[in-house]
Amino acid sequence: MTLEFSRVTLPALWTVVDQAKVHLRITGTAHDADITQKLATAQEAILGYLNVAVDPTWTAATAPAAVTHAIHMLTAYLYEDRGDGGQPDVWPKIYALLAAYRDPTVA
Repeated sequence: MTLEFSRVTLPALWTVVDQAKVHLRITGTAHDADITQKLATAQEAILGYLNVAVDPTWTAATAPAAVTHAIHMLTAYLYEDRGDGGQPDVWPKIYALLAAYRDPTVA
């Protein structure tokens, strides 16, 4: 899967479902399709949030740890939250992780 943004095209940074399952503490294959979808959604959201701060040279091996961890966190949140509001908001933690990578803007 390749992600295209207005300025860069990136390969998927974190696409190995087995890695996601380790993070989620899941064994077995019953939820692989759901995890795959949430993993792609999380990466798209994180890279969209970073916007022009995304480095077009990033790969799964070279992307900053904070960026890949934010993808992990959002994947877990999306997997656990089924729309009932039972999960605490993960975005403040993600914002803190990514603050050093996001270009500041003035409104």
